[in-house]
Amino acid sequence: MFLFASCSVPDEQKGAPVDLIGTTWKCEIADGCINVYDFETDSIFKFFSCEMEDEYYGSYYFKDGFLMLDQKGSIYDESFPESSIHRAERRLYRVDIKGQEFKHLSMSDWVNDKWVQSDFKFDESYVYRKMK
Repeated sequence: MFLFASCSVPDEQKGAPVDLIGTTWKCEIADGCINVYDFETDSIFKFFSCEMEDEYYGSYYFKDGFLMLDQKGSIYDESFPESSIHRAERRLYRVDIKGQEFKHLSMSDWVNDKWVQSDFKFDESYVYRKMK
């Protein structure tokens, strides 16, 4: 019993699924420029990108202890034809949540009906904090 208790790790440190419904997370990426994630339901999110001045939407789920954000499009996509380069690209973000903060770890692009890992490196200082 002693060995089990001393080696156990709290669920929060294991990356256990977190109840995100109704929460808002913010990251100030520059003075007066704040990116915002709103988790509306048990599987739907919206993301406002300050630098792109665009709002994206998608679904989310947990996999292997990480939050997975499947960004499916932009609120402006309907204004452009299906083949337009101005439509938002589908992306999958792998996110690490620790307590009241999260960071993006990696990104994949949807190419030819499959996910392809991107070489994009996220800024380590971009930490999203839970606001509500």
